[in-house]
Amino acid sequence: MDNYEEDQEYLRELLERFESVSGEGGYSFFDSGELEDIIYYYFSEAELVKAQKAIDYAMEQFPAEVSFQVFKAQYFLNNGEPEKALARLNSLEAVDPQNPDISLTRATVYSSMHKHAEAIKEYQKSLAKVDEDLDEIHTSIAFEYQNLRDYKNAAEHLKKAIRLNKENESLLYEIGYCYEMGQMSEEAIAFFTSEIDTRPYSLVAWYNLGIAYSTLELYEKAIDGFDYSIAIDPTFTPAYFSKAQCYEQMEMYQEAINVYKQTFELEKPDSMTNYYIGDCYASMEKYETAIEFYRKSISLERHFSDAWMGIGLCFVELEQYSEALSHIEQAIKIESDNAEYYIVLAETQLALGLDDEAALAYEKASELEPYHAEIWLDYSDFYAEIKKDFSKALEILENGIYYQGENSALAYRRIAYLYESGKHKEAVLELFIALTMDYEAHTQLLEYSEKARNSAEILAVIASYKNQ
Repeated sequence: MDNYEEDQEYLRELLERFESVSGEGGYSFFDSGELEDIIYYYFSEAELVKAQKAIDYAMEQFPAEVSFQVFKAQYFLNNGEPEKALARLNSLEAVDPQNPDISLTRATVYSSMHKHAEAIKEYQKSLAKVDEDLDEIHTSIAFEYQNLRDYKNAAEHLKKAIRLNKENESLLYEIGYCYEMGQMSEEAIAFFTSEIDTRPYSLVAWYNLGIAYSTLELYEKAIDGFDYSIAIDPTFTPAYFSKAQCYEQMEMYQEAINVYKQTFELEKPDSMTNYYIGDCYASMEKYETAIEFYRKSISLERHFSDAWMGIGLCFVELEQYSEALSHIEQAIKIESDNAEYYIVLAETQLALGLDDEAALAYEKASELEPYHAEIWLDYSDFYAEIKKDFSKALEILENGIYYQGENSALAYRRIAYLYESGKHKEAVLELFIALTMDYEAHTQLLEYSEKARNSAEILAVIASYKNQ
């Protein structure tokens, strides 16, 4: 019988004996170690009622044993009573101030209460009280810093953890995550380069080095990092995806497609990979092939809204607007709160002459994303250009300015509408204000409005402001 089977047999007999005693109100002697094993098991199985019985039994048998009092605090925590857990731990610290389990459990309680700074203090206390598992404590501190979005300190503690436990390469992923979230790409490059010097066959280090270079848009160096990780483990699919996305960013779409397709040899084709390939073909203006891969994506995940929208956009490019409309509408059925979908819907409806329906789509988009300037520009432009209703266009723009009063694009578009509708004096007055707000953006006015572009007074105001 191997050790695992022996442990399982020991635990089975121990639990049977304890449950027999606790159920019948009988008595049997258990030493403190056996009772700890019983309690650990019940906690691991989330059997809180049985855990409570075992803890209370242990406290009766060993009233001076602090460890069982700590278990009681852990029971309170697991039972959703963190305040009771803290009260119990605070009373115990006066009895046994050097007990690390008290600080560690209290840190866990504070963390559950989202009091992450307090949790960090408790973990720091425990570091001075223990000689083992220091890497786990530093990792716990790092997670608390992550919850505080202090990624720099989180990374520092993770680095301490991996120095203590060099075999735990999963920590490298966590370090990479901290550097990425903290926008510390240069620090990431320095760290992972150093790691590779000491562990040149670490695919995790090479992969994270690639991610760091990719974040800095140094795509060729990023691809080198991903290639090294693939060389170490040819089945490591995340490196293939990251490499393909680098090629996409470099507009090397065929290369990206080739890498995406390599993953089909390693794992079953999935919806997302087919979608990415479809995007690449769409970027290459090979719309029929893009549609083919978007359809493969949908066949694997029926409710993948972006794939439905991808097909719709391809049909728009092919000027097959009725086909486009049906697919865009399906995307919206799946994801009805996506404002960009409604903009595409409106533009497609306009192409089909469905002006009233397009107006409703623009309105819905503005409701979903009132802080998106382009939506207000598109929505108001519909009335200005299509309906020739500048009053309605100005009304819509006023709503946009309510949400984004400092947006110069909206200010200059309002001036354009005023000037185009014959309100020249009001337009000129607002032009002075807009030039003060953002002089460089005045080109948007001239690009949009032919009348303003050919107006001597508009050009004179702009020239006078530039001279000042």
